[in-house]
Amino acid sequence: MVVKVFVLGRPGSGKSTAARHLNHLMRHQDWRVKHFNDYDILWEMFLADTEHKKFQPTPHNGFDATDFTVFDDALKDLEKRAQAYMEHVDLLTIEFARDDYHMALKQFSADFLQDSYFLFLDADIETCLRRVHERVEHSETNDDHPSFSDDIFRWYYARDNKRYMAEHLKVEFGIHKLVRVIENTGPLPRFLHRIEQFTGELKRCENRLLLPALGSGR
Repeated sequence: MVVKVFVLGRPGSGKSTAARHLNHLMRHQDWRVKHFNDYDILWEMFLADTEHKKFQPTPHNGFDATDFTVFDDALKDLEKRAQAYMEHVDLLTIEFARDDYHMALKQFSADFLQDSYFLFLDADIETCLRRVHERVEHSETNDDHPSFSDDIFRWYYARDNKRYMAEHLKVEFGIHKLVRVIENTGPLPRFLHRIEQFTGELKRCENRLLLPALGSGR
């Protein structure tokens, strides 16, 4: 059975770093891994919008979404793409950033959400924006280019989702697996250690789930 992990947080909070480290650790356990990032879908939508009806280009090959329905459409497409891999991998990691995760997660089917793990990475908005700029300065690919201008970034990502993720997500969506909030404003080694701890928790949970099935098969 495939394990699904949502990796959430503002751009610059460390989502991609966390997902890469988690996937690296699980590949070393011989897990087949597939990662999805909704930025890839939004980028495709931006390129297809040649008349700029829903997107506007920004410096450094970024874009502003002028019609925010594209964010809901991207998440629905993201689930479809993930569903297509569920029989072929052991771990799916799903990465995206939104201003309101209550509304964003409503775009996914209940069955897809309820047996997923959630990893929310918390960092203040100015730290995130600084990291995004640093990433762009050293990037040669579109993957590391910001999707928002600074003003819209500060406005769109102003909401603090930490409390919602820690206290309300499981109840509202009937999530029965781990939801973890990890603060990421310190040194990288400490952050990676926290991801390793989360990975260990995930593996222990999955091992416990396997025990009844193994017992019934004997």
